[in-house]
Amino acid sequence: MLCDAHIHAPELAERDPSFPERFRAGAYRACSAAHSGPELDAARALRDSGLDLRLSFGIHPQWTDWTWADCLAEEARAGGIDAIGEAGFDFFGDRPERVRNPENLAAQRAAFEYQLGLAERYGLPLVLHVRRALDLVFEYAPRLKRIPAALFHSWSGPVREAESLLAKAVPAYFSFGAPILNGNRKARESCALLPADRVLLETDAPWQPPRGTDFCTLEHLALVRDEAARLRGIPAGAMEESAAAAFEAVFG
Repeated sequence: MLCDAHIHAPELAERDPSFPERFRAGAYRACSAAHSGPELDAARALRDSGLDLRLSFGIHPQWTDWTWADCLAEEARAGGIDAIGEAGFDFFGDRPERVRNPENLAAQRAAFEYQLGLAERYGLPLVLHVRRALDLVFEYAPRLKRIPAALFHSWSGPVREAESLLAKAVPAYFSFGAPILNGNRKARESCALLPADRVLLETDAPWQPPRGTDFCTLEHLALVRDEAARLRGIPAGAMEESAAAAFEAVFG
């Protein structure tokens, strides 16, 4: 079974209206990330229509909007979601709120600590979005050790940093998508060398399209699987099986 560790199912359905029908017809499983109550409701409706979806819900570090914080806490308490996130830090610098300065750091740290606390309290995996902020993640290693899984979505960091997280007993998992298709050297090296039981596959559909495409969709996951298999020197079927086992380990 092809398992997509990170999609935005409602937004993908808007761009690709036949996506739900193709998903139901194929052997697919995915985790759909939401950042608002309406987006979570839309993902839940898709799941209830027959899509094999896990649901994550969180305050994205790119905008740290607290509007749905109480809703997030209630969903976590009631068992309405399978993971928290995307949570994390984004200091890529492409927008004013993503410049690393004291004000932005305080805002993103507050949102991250709130979500990490929920993951600790309710025993939920945490889906991490991290850009130019791995040093901050390492600060939280003692607390990350207390949660079931810390899934680094669209990992493009150095393999040595991933190995260091594992060496600190962080239950870290690393998901790979379009960056390995688009030639990202660090992502490709990490995908090739990290332990098989810690490697997941994703599309981030409809975002992060492979080069030359307008948006990412369901069928791109097979391209990611095939490239990951080539990087690891194993058959595509073996890659699909190990990624499915890692997906199950994170999301159940």
